[in-house]
Amino acid sequence: MRKVIKEFSGDFLKITFLGTAGSMITKSRTNLAVLVDEDLLIDCGEGTSQKLLAILGDLSKIETILISHGHADHIMGITSLLWAMWLVSKRTKDLKIIGPEYIETLVTSLLKLGYTPLDRLTFKINYELDTSSENIFFKATLHNPTNFAYRIERRGKSLCYTGDTAPCEGLVELAEKCDVLIHEAAFPDELSNLAHKLNHSTPSDAGQLASKANVRILALVHWPDIFEGSEYILINQARKSFDGEIILAKDLDVLDV
Repeated sequence: MRKVIKEFSGDFLKITFLGTAGSMITKSRTNLAVLVDEDLLIDCGEGTSQKLLAILGDLSKIETILISHGHADHIMGITSLLWAMWLVSKRTKDLKIIGPEYIETLVTSLLKLGYTPLDRLTFKINYELDTSSENIFFKATLHNPTNFAYRIERRGKSLCYTGDTAPCEGLVELAEKCDVLIHEAAFPDELSNLAHKLNHSTPSDAGQLASKANVRILALVHWPDIFEGSEYILINQARKSFDGEIILAKDLDVLDV
């Protein structure tokens, strides 16, 4: 993976992998979160806020947050992020949060459980599902609770993010000819039966979708901690069904397309 140190200029689609771990964090990887350019956040696992502060400085740059689903490793950083937007960045402009039908109830419940004084927030949170005007498209995957995969199109570039899912033929159209497919690989190929039973995928599953959708780059995330140091095994498994560029993403890796 290339480390891109140049400032975002808008001439390319910049993808920053903030967190790439699955359910188990490690010394070097936190839970799922991906930053697109400087204004769009996909998922918000634990550890997201500090990384965003280091990268952006002002958290008010984030305009939209896409949440794939309600499992802890994809959303537990949302409370600290909203607090940091309020108390650190002194945010005043509205924030949009998009996700499955339960997302407003879930986020509000998390804030209330943390005794957040909602009446003192200095910005409004809008929960929306109509994203067509922003060239953001979504589709439910094979997962429980409901998980949304997202396609983002900007400046002639496109990426698709699956969130959690078992192999899902319905995602082929969503990911069709994307520049980048960000796909979970929660289990190695040898545990495919368990992966599918638990609504997850293997590297080969991700490779098959990438091949069918004719994407340019496949980026694997949510990969098991036991493969740190032997990541080539997962890349080789994905390679069995996809001959394009394959990346096993790590925290703070940056890809520009």
